[in-house]
Amino acid sequence: MEFEMGYMTALVIIGISFLGFFLTMMISEINKKKGIVFFIMSLILFGLGVYYYYVVGQWQKSEGGPTYNKLNEYLYIYRYTPPAPAPSSNSDVVPFKE
Repeated sequence: MEFEMGYMTALVIIGISFLGFFLTMMISEINKKKGIVFFIMSLILFGLGVYYYYVVGQWQKSEGGPTYNKLNEYLYIYRYTPPAPAPSSNSDVVPFKE
């Protein structure tokens, strides 16, 4: 569950940066200097959100375990690969001979 909270936090930060981009477009019509400053701040916030999303993905990669997050599979950040099954020691199975 801690991975999902990290991903949600990163997506909230990215969403706030998009609100900053919209605010930048409104402010730049009134004052260009403030619009540029807000654009740079929103760009930095967007970069931090993407970086945080990547860091949580790397943390999940080191800890392992399945995830319900399909966005990671599409972005190739984290894909769960189950371990290979151990060979069975059943003596009932007869090998195929030609």
